[in-house]
Amino acid sequence: MIKKILGIFILLIIIIFLAIYVVVDKILIKDTITNIEKKLNLNIYLNEDYSLNFFPKLSLLTKFDLDKENLNLFIENAEFEIYKNYNQKPAEYFLNAKNVRIEKLIIQDLEADGNIYKYSNDSLNSHLEIYLKGYIKCQLNTDEKNSLKFAKLILSRINLPESYKKLSNFITSILEEDMSFVSKFTLDRELLTINYFDSTKNELNFKLSGTYNLKSNIVDIIVKLDSNKENFIEFKITDNVKNPYIQILSNDNSINYNFFFNDIEGILEGGIDNILKNLMANE
Repeated sequence: MIKKILGIFILLIIIIFLAIYVVVDKILIKDTITNIEKKLNLNIYLNEDYSLNFFPKLSLLTKFDLDKENLNLFIENAEFEIYKNYNQKPAEYFLNAKNVRIEKLIIQDLEADGNIYKYSNDSLNSHLEIYLKGYIKCQLNTDEKNSLKFAKLILSRINLPESYKKLSNFITSILEEDMSFVSKFTLDRELLTINYFDSTKNELNFKLSGTYNLKSNIVDIIVKLDSNKENFIEFKITDNVKNPYIQILSNDNSINYNFFFNDIEGILEGGIDNILKNLMANE
């Protein structure tokens, strides 16, 4: 009798387990992917069947490609795993992608991991942390590469202040070569915090930190460039993200600009010729 009762309990547990698996696997996961696609206006393509496990921990592994055409965003050969141990610790996740393309910007060998303390379809009610690292490069066409070479040639013949030289060297190195980076982001309800975004190239260090309020669209970011551990230029980006106020100041005051982003067309009016004239005026 006892064996029969135990057998029935075991059978019920197996049936419940299979029912949960079917519901999660066939309904919840697919519905979640569909909801993400509709909400964010993107397409997700599963490269193979996802793997859902309940033991020894609850985990989900999926491999996919993603595109968002209106932003020219493409993610290729991505793998995402989320898992939760049966304890009080938060869920953890890991993401890697061979290529992430945004316009002409390419991020290679992207790796991301972190903790999910709280998740909601409404990002304003979520709390998670993200550690990101990878390599960034720009995909330039032949005309753009030739223009860059021409600009480098002209700048090398102008007697520019040291801050201009360091800044131009840093920009050209970003455009011409791969650049590694490490970073940490924290999302706590409506506040996205960039704890750090650091990159080093040819003895020049790029450091970015700040906050972005998803609800008010207010941004407060500081970018520092230093050479041999000496800060030589600083960018401050504040106000509404749709038209932020930008301050650029070098340590020798040779670079000192303050403007709203939407006014940059006036600053760049006349193209490269006008920019070079302004630079030569500062010799």
